[in-house]
Amino acid sequence: MRRGPARPTHRVIALVAVLAGILAVVGIPAVATAGPSPSSTLWLCRPGQPADPCGGRGDAPVDCFYVYPTVSLAPGVNAPRSVGPEERLIANQQAEPFGARCRVWAPVYRQSTLRGLFSARSTADRTAALRVAYTDVLSAWRDYLAHDNGGRGVVLVGHSQGTLMLRTLLREEIEPSPVHDRLVSAILLGGNVLTRSGSLVGGDFTRTPLCTARAETGCVVAYSTFGRTPPADTRYGVVPTEVSSPSRPLPAGDGYSVACTNPAALGSAATAPLRSRIAGRPVTGYNGRCTTGAGPHVLQVSGGDPVPAVALPQLPNATWGLHLLDVNIAQDDLVDLVGAQARTYLAHR
Repeated sequence: MRRGPARPTHRVIALVAVLAGILAVVGIPAVATAGPSPSSTLWLCRPGQPADPCGGRGDAPVDCFYVYPTVSLAPGVNAPRSVGPEERLIANQQAEPFGARCRVWAPVYRQSTLRGLFSARSTADRTAALRVAYTDVLSAWRDYLAHDNGGRGVVLVGHSQGTLMLRTLLREEIEPSPVHDRLVSAILLGGNVLTRSGSLVGGDFTRTPLCTARAETGCVVAYSTFGRTPPADTRYGVVPTEVSSPSRPLPAGDGYSVACTNPAALGSAATAPLRSRIAGRPVTGYNGRCTTGAGPHVLQVSGGDPVPAVALPQLPNATWGLHLLDVNIAQDDLVDLVGAQARTYLAHR
């Protein structure tokens, strides 16, 4: 008998528990170490690679360039250029499902580690660590374009620190170049992507608007999820006064809004059912809507039985909301959206 979508049960809690373990060791002071400059790309995921946590599939018509979030348990400020279990876990949970719609490429990068994130003594220290991380992502992107892209359309997929890397890459490297014509879409989650207030563009990007329809390409999907009303000191959904950037400064301050695009209801603030994927299995029961107005702009999640959205763990604290589940909470909606965008992109080539 064919199984239908599962309700959110212990699988939700199990995945959150595993990911929470990654965050459990963060308060330990770190010693700064940038590591050697990369001489070649080390790929966490690439089509045809053995034991690829993203599935290694190579028959999809477009590519995904995935940059994973902050997961490294390394003791320094920057992670080493090596593949650990935490990188494999997060790539499998976040990126592997996209392999049904795109060939997934994911570089290993010397990201700012969890310990470095929580022990940075100043904005300058944080920025220096991010600059090292971005050097690897930029190098991998250029390597991929030169040797592997072959003119194919590309979906950018990032979460948290990965979104910060891709915000910078899209803003500084892709938008000013002809490669922007190959952008199928950019899925930039958990990272406070900004637009000009009242506009679909401006802010982070000048040529790449927010997505408002499934058949639209060359656009951005961005949101951060909360199961409860965001607290006054929320990290997400409000325009920051200052942003640690790996390159030239990103927008901040007045005149901007944080983007929220619900992949289940693009271009709308309506509540819509979300198709989640938790621990590799489809889960139904959650709903999402993008909040608007003067408060934080987030993807507000409701519903859920027997694990209601309001009971999902907020880690490491309430100011982060459901940050660890940003991708998984609407995973199947995102994957199907990439499929629809890829079809539109290919039809117009």
